[in-house]
Amino acid sequence: MRKTFILHLVLCSAISYGLVNLFSFNFLGLEILALLIVIFLLLWLSSFIYYRSYFNALKGVISLAFYFLKELIISNFRVIYFILSPGHKFRPAILELPLSLKSEFSITLLANLITLTPGTITLEISKDKKSLFFHVIDVPEQDLDKAKQKIKNGFEKRIMKIKS
Repeated sequence: MRKTFILHLVLCSAISYGLVNLFSFNFLGLEILALLIVIFLLLWLSSFIYYRSYFNALKGVISLAFYFLKELIISNFRVIYFILSPGHKFRPAILELPLSLKSEFSITLLANLITLTPGTITLEISKDKKSLFFHVIDVPEQDLDKAKQKIKNGFEKRIMKIKS
């Protein structure tokens, strides 16, 4: 499915480039519009061929990207608040998250997303790949289960939607 996705991106680029040069658009907005129309047309046509799993996976990737951006912005502001508030008592914790993900790619993606979010870092993945250990800079009221569920219901749930 990844090869098909890359092939479709190349086809979209080529077709939109051809459309732009054919009609000689001079505005970047029209070029982007042509590219988007071609991408959605190819996605719609390919969804009939691939039983819509391709389109659903793309929807999952977009959902994961927006969720990550939201978490990235919120985490940045939380870290800025911690830095600028004098006398703030940090409550760091190392947590063990039981994993529902099975493939190495999915587990690696989850570990990287946790590490890329400010205030958290992945420490280790167990040898049997059933749990992930990560550090959190501040756990509110020492609510460890809430911190685990945020990762489980956020990143892990969206990664699982991509694979299904």
